[in-house]
Amino acid sequence: MPRNSFDPIVRHRTSRRSQIVRGIILIVLWAFVIGVVLANLSFVLGWYSDPLVSLYLLLNLKIHANDHLMLLIGLLLIVVPSYCVWRWIHLTKEHRL
Repeated sequence: MPRNSFDPIVRHRTSRRSQIVRGIILIVLWAFVIGVVLANLSFVLGWYSDPLVSLYLLLNLKIHANDHLMLLIGLLLIVVPSYCVWRWIHLTKEHRL
C-alpha cells in the first residue's frame, strides 16, 4: 500500500469576518506591546516628558520593568521553540503509526 506524503499542517477555510477580527485584535495587541516597550526604553534613555509620565501612570508601569520584560522574552525564546520541536516530533510519530 503506498503511503501519502506527510503534511502536518491543517488547512481549513475561515470566514472573512473572522480573519478581519483576528487581524484587528493582533494589530491592537502588537501596538500596545510596542507602546510599552518604547515607554520603557524612553525612561531608560532618560527621555522624560509629560505624556510619557502619564502613560506610565495610566498603565501602572514600573521603571525597573525592563528586567522582567527581558526575562519574559528570554523565557519565551526558550519555551516556544522547544514546544514547536516537541509538537513536530509528536506529529511525525503519529504519522508513522
